[in-house]
Amino acid sequence: MVAGGYLVTFKSNWDDGEVVLNSPNVGYNNRLLAATVTKDISSYDSFTFSILPNHKYYNDLNIYSTFVKVYRPVENDKLIFEGRIINISDSMDESGVLTKEVTCEGLEGFLHDSMQSFGEYHNLSPKDFLQKLIDRHNAQVDSFKKIALGSVNVTNSTDNVYRYTEDDKDTYDTIQDKLVSRLGGEIKLRHQDGQLFLDYVQRFGRHSTQEITLAKNLLSLTRNVSVEEFWTVLKPLGASIDRDNPNGDYTDANTAIPRITIKDVNNGNEFIRDEEMVKEFGVIIKQKTWDDVTDPGNLLSKGQNEVQNHSAFSLQLQVSYVDLAYVNPEKFVTLNCGDDVRVRSIIQGIDFNQRIASMTINLLDLASSSITLAPQSLNVTSYDAILQKQALADKDMIKHLEYANRQNKTVISTLKNDINKLIEENNQLRRDALVRQGSGQTVASGPTEPVNGDWGPVIKHAARLMNVNIDDSGVNLVKAQINLESSGNEKALGGDDGLSDGRASGLLQFKPRTFNYYALNGHKDIWKGFEQLLAFFNIPNALSQITGTHGWSPSGSPRYTDVPNKEVSGGAKKLQDTARKYLGVPYVWGGNRPIGSSPMSGMDCSSFVAQVYKDLGIGIPDYAVTTSLESMGHEIPRAQVQAGDMGFYGSHGASYHITLALDNKKMIYEPAPGQSCMEQDIDAYPPTWWVRNDQMARIVAGG
Repeated sequence: MVAGGYLVTFKSNWDDGEVVLNSPNVGYNNRLLAATVTKDISSYDSFTFSILPNHKYYNDLNIYSTFVKVYRPVENDKLIFEGRIINISDSMDESGVLTKEVTCEGLEGFLHDSMQSFGEYHNLSPKDFLQKLIDRHNAQVDSFKKIALGSVNVTNSTDNVYRYTEDDKDTYDTIQDKLVSRLGGEIKLRHQDGQLFLDYVQRFGRHSTQEITLAKNLLSLTRNVSVEEFWTVLKPLGASIDRDNPNGDYTDANTAIPRITIKDVNNGNEFIRDEEMVKEFGVIIKQKTWDDVTDPGNLLSKGQNEVQNHSAFSLQLQVSYVDLAYVNPEKFVTLNCGDDVRVRSIIQGIDFNQRIASMTINLLDLASSSITLAPQSLNVTSYDAILQKQALADKDMIKHLEYANRQNKTVISTLKNDINKLIEENNQLRRDALVRQGSGQTVASGPTEPVNGDWGPVIKHAARLMNVNIDDSGVNLVKAQINLESSGNEKALGGDDGLSDGRASGLLQFKPRTFNYYALNGHKDIWKGFEQLLAFFNIPNALSQITGTHGWSPSGSPRYTDVPNKEVSGGAKKLQDTARKYLGVPYVWGGNRPIGSSPMSGMDCSSFVAQVYKDLGIGIPDYAVTTSLESMGHEIPRAQVQAGDMGFYGSHGASYHITLALDNKKMIYEPAPGQSCMEQDIDAYPPTWWVRNDQMARIVAGG
């Protein structure tokens, strides 16, 4: 799906200015078809993207000479990738559409551009040795690839290394072989103030204050428990026995060479058993060799220590998530590769703090991003504890489902007796409780004749059309006045008081001249109770001019000449009815995903809008979020807003909230945690910008 997403720029040469390749702004025409940044703590970043021939810069990309940057649309457009293009391929699908696939590597790739020479280095700290390698690199490469040493805190117990370098390895591979693989740590190249710096530290990242939690920002989770090196009985082996041993002839290169064992110091037994593992899994024998151990006693100690600390299993989690920093950037900081993060999924018995080992960031659809947590080594006790947590979670879920099932049966039994009445009254009751009236809005159609002799529904409908807020006490007051004046008979004719303005007539016993003064265009039939009610609500502060206990005499100038609000019909009514059926549904972050799975249980702002669109037959992504909905139409000005248009809050490509227009004056939305779906005047909480979906516009126009 093409969307705004992150800002991506490119330079045709290192010293050129940046040109926009993909913009988060909705009105920007040049878009990438797909774009993904991949990060890993054991390697450097990569960036892949797809581009179509109609893109302005389709033919301006070249390997090794084109440099690319990716900026995150929060945290002041933070740079998350910088590198160069290393591969370009193009393909054509069955329909004849051409697509170019581009692969970029991070700036660390510059270290592959130089070769090391043979050398012997000793009496150097790891930092000084790294500086020697960088000096060799800088002597060979272009000026913009020259690197300065940045932060270095990796060392060993002596702060001294003794290393040989080979002349057939490049600088990057040499650093990995001579330092990282032996001393640990991680390297990263950063571009700061026009200079490249190489950092070599124990680890990058921080402890994230943002959690990934079910029903909040966790979309999916895969747990993989694998066997690393599984055994229950260990056979320790030491150094090879000397070939020149006079007790045997080992001079033949094809002859097997025996090794030192623990047999002589372990009561004639060359094995060490992990009794707990043997009891659970049986006898599975593996060997481990220590080439530098020549003493059987030392070998036994190492073997026993290995059995005691044996980790047979590896736990790894892969998580799809929504980064809450895009929803509320003032409260949350984005997750980064190398960070420690807490992941919680109560239905799987998972609650772990683990490091993010790798992450895939979909630049065009935030809901499609994922992380992989660093593997966690487990012994049999830890493994059993995980199984127990999962079993408890399963039991809790079963209990919850059983309880919910009992509750549902009780509710269904109760509802069966009331269902017909609820169907008749539900929509009106919900709107009476939740709809806030505003000037110039559309109003759902309502009764103009009494319902089973009750003028209450007609009073409410007339008040809505006339922009009068009225509660049950107000309705009862008007009903009392009607009963006093005409006993509910809209054809009632009062006595002749001898005055020239005629006899009191109709539902509220208006005098003809007075009725004509307050009656609205198209509604001047004094013998229709509904039209008398419209005239009544056209009187300023009408409710304060009646008592329900004695006659009344209206005063004040008419408020309107025409009914201010119109009854909605056709497609607009279909949209409003579809949206309003969710009034009162609670706000639940991440609720109703995939879209359509459980709308009445709770939704957030984006899943509510997506649900209404889906209800009306408009295709919507299963895991739509606010930013992905930005691309579902084209931007329109505030003055043109109509039913079905989407209002966004925040900047393009980084919107954090969405609402749905019911007309030009009213909107409906899921507001925030602790609240429920509601209606509100648009201008009371105006969105930053609006988007119209053409398919929705056709539905609204066509009915």
